[in-house]
Amino acid sequence: MRSSQRPSSHASVPGSVVAYDIETIAPATPDGAFPPWPLHRPVAIGFAAASIWNGEWRFDIEALVATGDTDEADLIRAADERFSRAQVVTGYNSTQFDALVLRLAAQRCRLWNLPALADHAAAHRYGGEHLDLADRYASFGRKVGLAALCDQIGIPVKTDVAGGDVAALWEAGEHDRIRRYVMEDAVATLVLWFAWAAARHADESLVTRPLAALARRIEATPELHHLHAFVDCPLMRWSRPRALAADVRAALDGVTATLRREADERAFAAA
Repeated sequence: MRSSQRPSSHASVPGSVVAYDIETIAPATPDGAFPPWPLHRPVAIGFAAASIWNGEWRFDIEALVATGDTDEADLIRAADERFSRAQVVTGYNSTQFDALVLRLAAQRCRLWNLPALADHAAAHRYGGEHLDLADRYASFGRKVGLAALCDQIGIPVKTDVAGGDVAALWEAGEHDRIRRYVMEDAVATLVLWFAWAAARHADESLVTRPLAALARRIEATPELHHLHAFVDCPLMRWSRPRALAADVRAALDGVTATLRREADERAFAAA
């Protein structure tokens, strides 16, 4: 496995990240407490992937529900494939719940050849390749819920459904509501990761520019219109004008660099 050392303060920002979230069902416990994680069966998984290419952020957002043509094994294979493509995988309480549930579900489904899932389920707590935001925001202390952080920063989360509703929705066959919910949580986790990265590297452009690009993607994609709360949330309203200013500065810096290079080339040719 990887080094157990804590990450360096000079760690670079990755060019590709995938945030994910799973939804599960589990038998009720006699005392009404949250069932132990081995009893949970994943029924939905959401992915919000972001990558930067030639200075532009691109997004790939989807969610799968185990019903009809999709079964539990399909969810697990999708996680392995998605994890394999990203430099960083991030979730919320993912190291102590989501990844463990997926790894056990893979064994239950007799799926052994899943190297990316294997690595992330066994990733060291202080490593950077599987970044659990619940740990990072709490500095590896007492964790809080995702909604508590999102509410403070101005990120929409659980706008229609909460995790406690999933079992009832599953029994009622409302699978599309589960799909929208798990996708929303994955996007909220991705936005929270951008906020964490910007604070970690003391660079607001690491949240403003990708969020502005995310808003444009949601606005331009009819299949994502149920995520419109992200377009109008407080963090986005703050980010978009600042992202525009950052884009203008970057464009001017590019022009200045080009002119300087051309001047240097002319000077060298004349020498």
